[in-house]
Amino acid sequence: MDQAFAGFKRTEVAGVPVLWLPDTRFKTFCIHLAARRTLDERAAARSVLPVLLMQGTANYPDGPALARRMESLYGAMVAPGSSKEGEVHVLRFGLDCVAGDYLPDRPDQLADGLGFLAEFLAHPRLDGDGFPDEIFAREQRQAVHDARSVFDDRGAYAAQQSLARACEGEPMSIPEHGGVAAIEAMDRAMPEQARQDFLQRGELLVMGMGALPDDEQFLERVAGFLDHLPDRQPEPVRKSIQREVQARRSSVERVDLQQSKMVLIFRLPMTDDPKVWMGRAVFSNMLGGGPHSRLFREVREKRSLAYYAQAALDRHKGLLTVNVGLDETAGTAVEEETLRQFAALASGDFTTEELATARAGILSSITSLTDTVRSHVRFVEDQWNLGLDRTPADLFESYEGVTAEQVASSVEGMQLDYSYLLAPSEVPAPSEPEIAR
Repeated sequence: MDQAFAGFKRTEVAGVPVLWLPDTRFKTFCIHLAARRTLDERAAARSVLPVLLMQGTANYPDGPALARRMESLYGAMVAPGSSKEGEVHVLRFGLDCVAGDYLPDRPDQLADGLGFLAEFLAHPRLDGDGFPDEIFAREQRQAVHDARSVFDDRGAYAAQQSLARACEGEPMSIPEHGGVAAIEAMDRAMPEQARQDFLQRGELLVMGMGALPDDEQFLERVAGFLDHLPDRQPEPVRKSIQREVQARRSSVERVDLQQSKMVLIFRLPMTDDPKVWMGRAVFSNMLGGGPHSRLFREVREKRSLAYYAQAALDRHKGLLTVNVGLDETAGTAVEEETLRQFAALASGDFTTEELATARAGILSSITSLTDTVRSHVRFVEDQWNLGLDRTPADLFESYEGVTAEQVASSVEGMQLDYSYLLAPSEVPAPSEPEIAR
């Protein structure tokens, strides 16, 4: 096996890419399965699927039975979840288990654990064509409650609403949970249809890391696991829709709150060049990555225009967002100052100390990637999806070489697309400035 990717060994089993890395630092192993589908109107059913799968399987029909089964695997843990990454929906299942070599009688924990994982994915507890009525109704109510509760976190609500408005007509506008109306409209068959769709048409990736057996035995066990899954006809995920910015758009939404929230959404030209994205990551950090950033020092500290101001980069969709907590009357000034600082950084008007501080923050996060199996596996999954064959050490070295010119040129063509303000229900006096509607 001489194929490798991002420091992991690489092959295919039954048409599914498999990446694995034996690591003697650990007495446990992790098996990680990811299935990717294009984000669409099935988001609600996909989002509720992980919790439904954890309610029981055909052989272990309830929580206590599942708990006893995990105890029989010496405290193994199965962790399901779904996430929205740009305009892609990802279903993940993870199995964490103590390796048999460190247990009495040296049981085959890998085979037993993968068999248990297959139970969740291939043999959920169903009633006909869907999940049992009582279980589905309970989890549907909880999902509606969770989706509605986003409103209580005004910052999270502003982030959700700003994307919905800025990306109207694009898959990106769909919230990760699918939306309250979509959750309420679900029937008990829809999550089961989502499960089958993920497994039959999703882009699958299997990863393993930790105290694994020899390569031959590991791949044999993975092949046995994949045999439990349905026949596959995978479909590639679509590339994110890229909207051309014609002019800055804006809106104000009024609710009952004390501190207003502003979200500025910038669109970036998409590129596959990793050097450009590294420059953008450093740029975002310098703009709004912490107390060292321009937004913190200029907008919050020097001009006292905001309670907080942060910037974040979404590589999957090609967006840079600025999130600000402020008084409504400061909205125009905050936007103008943000654009001023943006232009200064884009022109290369920053110090070597600013560059070094931003770069050091990113390097610090990279050094922690290999501290746990989970973080290392997720890093390699991200590299696989991006098509970038880099280890954490490779990435560290690349960021060390990021130059001021690279940072400044990386945001060429970036434009402010949308300005969203979440403001108090009571409209300010006419004499006070207000963001244009």
